[in-house]
Amino acid sequence: MSVPAYPEYKESGVAWLGVVPSHWDCPPMKAVCELNPSKNEVTYLPEDTELSFLPMEAIGERGELDLSRTRPIGEVSNGYSYFADGDVVFAKVTPCFENGKGALIQGLIGGRGFGTTEVTVLRPKQASDAHFLRWLTVSRIFRDPATGEMQGAGGLKRVPESFVASFKVPWPPSAERNSIATFLDRETAKIDALVAEQERLIALLKEKRQAVISHAVTKGLNPHAPMKGSGIEWLGQIPAHWDVKRLRHVASLNPSKSEIADWEPETEVSFLPMEAIGEDGGLSLERTRPIADVLTGYTYFHEGDVTVAKITPCFENGKGAVMQQLVQGVGFGTTELIVVRPHQDFMSSAYLDWIFRSQPFRALGEGSMYGAGGQKRVPDDFVRNFAIGFPPRHEQTEIIAYLDRLARRFDQLAGEAQSAILLLQERRAALISAAVTGKIDVRGVTSQSNVISIDYVRPASNLPTLRAVVGAYAIRELGPMGRMAVMKAGYLAEGHAGFGDLNGRYERYAAGPYDSSLIEAMQNGAWESYGILTNEPRDEGKPVTYNVPKDYQPPFNALSALVGEDRARRFLALLSLLKGIGRDGVEAVATLYAVWNDLLAASKTADSDTICNGVLNDWHPEKTKKFKRADLDHWLAWMHRNNFVPDGTAPSTHHQGDLFA
Repeated sequence: MSVPAYPEYKESGVAWLGVVPSHWDCPPMKAVCELNPSKNEVTYLPEDTELSFLPMEAIGERGELDLSRTRPIGEVSNGYSYFADGDVVFAKVTPCFENGKGALIQGLIGGRGFGTTEVTVLRPKQASDAHFLRWLTVSRIFRDPATGEMQGAGGLKRVPESFVASFKVPWPPSAERNSIATFLDRETAKIDALVAEQERLIALLKEKRQAVISHAVTKGLNPHAPMKGSGIEWLGQIPAHWDVKRLRHVASLNPSKSEIADWEPETEVSFLPMEAIGEDGGLSLERTRPIADVLTGYTYFHEGDVTVAKITPCFENGKGAVMQQLVQGVGFGTTELIVVRPHQDFMSSAYLDWIFRSQPFRALGEGSMYGAGGQKRVPDDFVRNFAIGFPPRHEQTEIIAYLDRLARRFDQLAGEAQSAILLLQERRAALISAAVTGKIDVRGVTSQSNVISIDYVRPASNLPTLRAVVGAYAIRELGPMGRMAVMKAGYLAEGHAGFGDLNGRYERYAAGPYDSSLIEAMQNGAWESYGILTNEPRDEGKPVTYNVPKDYQPPFNALSALVGEDRARRFLALLSLLKGIGRDGVEAVATLYAVWNDLLAASKTADSDTICNGVLNDWHPEKTKKFKRADLDHWLAWMHRNNFVPDGTAPSTHHQGDLFA
């Protein structure tokens, strides 16, 4: 459904606000709340009284609060901001203000607290207005004008209190303010859940990317290759034709600047500070410096050298790259790099870079770090003595091509997920502004469960499709039974749970209702949206298996956003039933359901004899080899007990009746 506009509007008298509903007012902020309430109301408390303490880092950008800190009132009564439960605070200093730091204060010890002076505190004159006021302060209609009024220079610009006090706020009647706050609490929670799913997807893609890289450079691409012990505990078995080498035997570290000793001092070469080296191997090559300026005090590298950041957190984050397209083929940069030059007859630069991106190299390197805090570094000797198995040069080329291709796919999927997050955040901001300015009328919809249409809050091209979400759920619950069980979950999701948007076209296969395009979309969607990998068997007759990421969480919010909470829970109940009856039970129930439904849809008799006869004689010749009449009677009784009964509206299955005549 969509949310309507108000029936009548009037000019607000505020240029940036435009029109507001005709019954709304536009008072200044100081008329509806008190700014920065006085600390005098807690002067009666003993100085050793512990109260909540909130530095800026304890205030989140989505309204969250870290309430773990306390301080005695005697230590904070001077030099800190004072607030109480029910107050609304927002950061007033850049960049915290622009980033949205602020919250509705709740849960303080004793209901009182102190914190950073870089917040403005609003105390609504009517306590019930706190939620509405919080939404107002995070909306663009407040944030954008406030940003324009900031005073000060550089990183110390602040929103002046005078601006806040005189700011004209769109102010509906009290009951309406509560309705708007309730509406936004619920609808932004839905959007935030979808954002969280995309963030989990990005994390899963990163984890999967790392696993693929690590497996390729430690085990190779051929799962049937003969193996041998590597002699290295963490590495274990490697392909029998690979050679274990330490990097010092196949590469040189930190080549000498003497290579360019005879170059003209004014020669411009590439210059790469740490920020010019990406975590994905990318380089920003727009900077150059004369050799004379960088010959001393910087790290030297040459075209084709491979660099690794050695300082924390740059090392852990993956900073490093193959040096390419350098001006004059030479560059200098941060001293926090280790430079490795592979012996090209044994190993390519690109292959070494993939080794450096593998999880074992990063984990072992992190364990070798020395120093304290933010100055911990990976020693050169760790890289010099790092040992791993090396394939022949031609096999390195195959592995590089494989990893390049998969990395592009992982990056594409992560980019799509990030785009979806940005779009959702944009729509979240638009929804908040529309509600608090009266552009939409939520009075008649605040008691309904599905207020905003999916198209409004969900970017269809980037967020998970219904097929992807159903595939992810079905694989998680029924994947151990194989692909056919996952397919039957798709059929029954559409037929029994009412997921008509799956749009399956089901044929009567030996193992039950089957739609090749649907199962492919379910599996591909589960991979692209949730990192669930389908392993196709190499040998005929072997089952399909699935790899579900260890931290995977079922996408219930995405599912309920797509089909509504009632149908989503009906589907979960369906999966729970199927999971408990085994592979043969799932096949029997899905086939019985399909025959039964087809009979009802054709207005034919659907008693036990007719249904069982349809399975054994009209479905597929293989059915009589799998099931006897007693088996089908058992599962029909189970279906009746569990109210697993079709009504004739499920999709029909094709090639019926006379197919095997």
